[in-house]
Amino acid sequence: MSFREKTAWVSLCAIIAVSILYWLHVPTVFEPAPTGWVFHALLACVGVYILIEVIAYIVLRLRNPEDARDPRDEREKLIDIQARSIAYYVFVVGALFGIFVSLHLIRSSPATVGMVVWVAFVLAELVKQAMRIYLYRRGA
Repeated sequence: MSFREKTAWVSLCAIIAVSILYWLHVPTVFEPAPTGWVFHALLACVGVYILIEVIAYIVLRLRNPEDARDPRDEREKLIDIQARSIAYYVFVVGALFGIFVSLHLIRSSPATVGMVVWVAFVLAELVKQAMRIYLYRRGA
C-alpha cells in the first residue's frame, strides 16, 4: 500500500469518526433556531480532525520516509483528478438539493441551510477519499 493510499485511509476514517462524534453530541442541529453550541462543537470537531490528520501524517512519514518523499507520478495525479471531479459533483448536487429542500420544503433557518451545505461538503470529502482508495486499489 502506497503512502498516499494510507493517507486516504486515514482521512476517510478521521472524517467518519469526527462526523459520528459531532452528530452524537449535537442532535438538535436542524431545529429552527440552533444555539451557539452547534457552532462551537463544529469548530471543536474541525480542530480534532486537523489534529488527527497531522499526527497520522507525521507517523506515516516517519514509518516510510522514502515513500513519503517520492514525487507524485502521472497515475497518482490522475487518481486525484478523478476523485476530485466526482466529489465536486457530489458537493454541488448535495448543496443545491439541500438548500432547495431546507428553504422551500422545510422553511428552515439560515443556520440550518449553512449546516446542510456543510453536510454536503463532508459527504463530498468522504466520496473523494473513498474514490482515491478505490482507484488506488483498482490500479487506475
